[in-house]
Amino acid sequence: MAGNSAMQLVNERGWRRGLGSMLKSELSRWWKTRMWWVQCLIWVGILGFILSAILFSSPDVPPSGEVGVVYIGLSGFFPAVGVVIIMQGVVVGEKKSGTAAWVLSKPITRPAFILSKVIANGLGVLATMVIVPAVLAYTLTAIRTGDPWNLPRFLAALSVIFLGHFFFLSLSLMLGTLFSSRGAVISITLGLLLMQQTLIGWLPFLGNMLPWKLVIPIGQQVDAVAPCLFLGTHNYSPTLIAVIALESLLFVGIGLWRFSREEF
Repeated sequence: MAGNSAMQLVNERGWRRGLGSMLKSELSRWWKTRMWWVQCLIWVGILGFILSAILFSSPDVPPSGEVGVVYIGLSGFFPAVGVVIIMQGVVVGEKKSGTAAWVLSKPITRPAFILSKVIANGLGVLATMVIVPAVLAYTLTAIRTGDPWNLPRFLAALSVIFLGHFFFLSLSLMLGTLFSSRGAVISITLGLLLMQQTLIGWLPFLGNMLPWKLVIPIGQQVDAVAPCLFLGTHNYSPTLIAVIALESLLFVGIGLWRFSREEF
C-alpha cells in the first residue's frame, strides 16, 4: 500500500497538506528525467560557446573583469528565455489536461500545488541555468587569463542573476493561473523580457520596476546591479533588488489567490 501514491499518509496540516509529496513529484520531473542534463547541456553549450569565442578568438588575453561583466549580461538574459519556455505550461498544461483536477482530488491543498512548482522549478533553474554554466565560465576564464574572478563577488552577482530569472518564473506562473492558453502566457512574458530596454526608454521610471538593470546597464555607464557587485563598485541602486524581489513574491501571491478560486 505504501507504494501507491494515492494511499500514502499525508502528515502536513492546513495549507501545507500535501506539499511534501507534491514537491517530491515536481523535483522528480527535473532530476529523475533527462530534463536536468538537457538544460545543463543547452546553457553550458550556449554560454560556454560565446564565452570561449571571447576568450580564445584573439591572441591577446582579454581583461578578466571585462569578460566577467560580459558573461553576467549573457547569463542574465539568454537563460531567462529558457525560464519562460519551461514555465509557460507548468500550470496551464495541467489545467487543460485535467491533471490539476485529479491531483487536487487527493489530500493536497491548492497552495501546496502552486508552491511545489515554484520551489522545484526555482531550484532547477538555479542549478542548471545559473550554477553549472557559471562553474564552466569561472574555470575557462581562470585558465585563459590566469586571473580568477573574486569568488564572493561573483557569487553575489550570480544571486542577482537568479533573482532576475525568478522574476520571470513567478510572472509566468501567475499568468498560468490567470489564462488557459500557453500562447497568452509566453507572449506576455517573452514580450516583456525582450522589450524591457525599449519600455524603459519610453518610460524611464520602469527602470526601477523591471529586472533589466539587475544585469545589463542602460547606456555606457556600468550601473547594473550584478556587474557592480562583481566589480566591487557601488554605482547601483540597492532598491531595485528589493523591488524585483517584492514583485516576484507578489506574482506568487496573486497566483496562489487566483488558483484558489479556480473551478475544476
